[in-house]
Amino acid sequence: MTWAEAGRMLVWCSVVCGAVWAVLALLGEYQLPVAAPVVVLLVQWFWTRHRYWGPGVAAGLGGAVVVFLLVDALRPHLDRLTADALATEAGAAVALAVFTGWARLRRA
Repeated sequence: MTWAEAGRMLVWCSVVCGAVWAVLALLGEYQLPVAAPVVVLLVQWFWTRHRYWGPGVAAGLGGAVVVFLLVDALRPHLDRLTADALATEAGAAVALAVFTGWARLRRA
């Protein structure tokens, strides 16, 4: 697991999150979750490429905590859809950093 691969996954997560945000904004739908497609992308990547269960669980928990904390902090200042998208991006970044860091330590 390299940091470059984690960076590429973060770019893909950003593309997916931005596309979902744009489609939901165009449809005027502010109740559907922005995070679901990003989570599906990360889980699919994990399942097919890197089945390191310890780092995977830690990454999922760390990313979820960041998303929940940021959503509560951002929603009073931004619309729901934008707050959810930004929190999802931050959660994906944290999850990928935790996973990559732990997986690299595990391999060392």
